[in-house]
Amino acid sequence: MNKKLSLVVVILTALALTGSALALAPMGPPTAGLKTGQFRAGVEYSYSDVDVKLEGEKLNNVTSNMIFGNLGYGIMDEWEAFVRLGVANADYKDEDISGNYGFAWGFGTKVTFLKQENLNWGALFQMNWTDSKDKSEDVKFDFYDMQIAVGPTWKLNDTLSIYGGPFAHVISGKVDTSDGNGDLKEYSAFGGYIGAEAALAANTSLFGEVQFTGAGWAIGTGINWKF
Repeated sequence: MNKKLSLVVVILTALALTGSALALAPMGPPTAGLKTGQFRAGVEYSYSDVDVKLEGEKLNNVTSNMIFGNLGYGIMDEWEAFVRLGVANADYKDEDISGNYGFAWGFGTKVTFLKQENLNWGALFQMNWTDSKDKSEDVKFDFYDMQIAVGPTWKLNDTLSIYGGPFAHVISGKVDTSDGNGDLKEYSAFGGYIGAEAALAANTSLFGEVQFTGAGWAIGTGINWKF
């Protein structure tokens, strides 16, 4: 194994052992759904399979599971913000590296910029961070992944909406090891997604979606309660 490949394997092992996901996180509708002063609590899950670049090497099929608790707040009727805390893992099948679950966190915001009778248009921005050190592999790394989406939410009836649109996915990070340094980046930055949200009861809803980029895909789901 050459030195560059050895560095890649060391970094991947550390990422997996510390539960650092190179993943597509759930997005939900790209439009704001909270009124001023309203809260939303929820649980979200996603599974993703993406290709990334590590030190210029393309790594195929890096898979991740992410489970989050999400708390949102309505800043204005058409603008909301949220934070999420949870756990995530990462597996790399080509090197038979299976990851543990580790702490994951992030934040985001949504805004509705055009309202029509049954069709609203909005934009979403969200980020997730990792800043960790794996002592067994002598690796320190920090990186973020960011998703930006824009699109419509179409209300079909009182209980069901469809949403989606194009989005960008960016991964950027630095890794320091005893054998050298490495850069983490996304392999493909652009994609699209589509999903549906259904009302289960008063102020309670369930969503599900699929995301695709030029280098991967993800499924996401979650349940939310407004109060």
